[in-house]
Amino acid sequence: MSETKDLIEQLNLRVDKLISRIAESNQLAEKKQSEILLLTEQLRQKDQQIATLKTELAVAQQEKENAVTLENDQLKGRINEMVREIDECISLLKVGN
Repeated sequence: MSETKDLIEQLNLRVDKLISRIAESNQLAEKKQSEILLLTEQLRQKDQQIATLKTELAVAQQEKENAVTLENDQLKGRINEMVREIDECISLLKVGN
């Protein structure tokens, strides 16, 4: 009978250890699930930031292209004006001769 009692006590100890390990595993799983939720939220925020930055970059590139186009148009206008002035000077030199 004593042997049976010892076996039952050993079995109870093992069951208690197993229950303790299960509880620890459950706590760890809850902790990991919380970490997953936190990281998922951080990832969503980063994706949102990336989308915002891409939009800002596209707008900045478009503004740059518009500025370059405007500057080129202004330079072409100035060049045309200078060419006309040079043509006037040439025609005045021809008339003066």
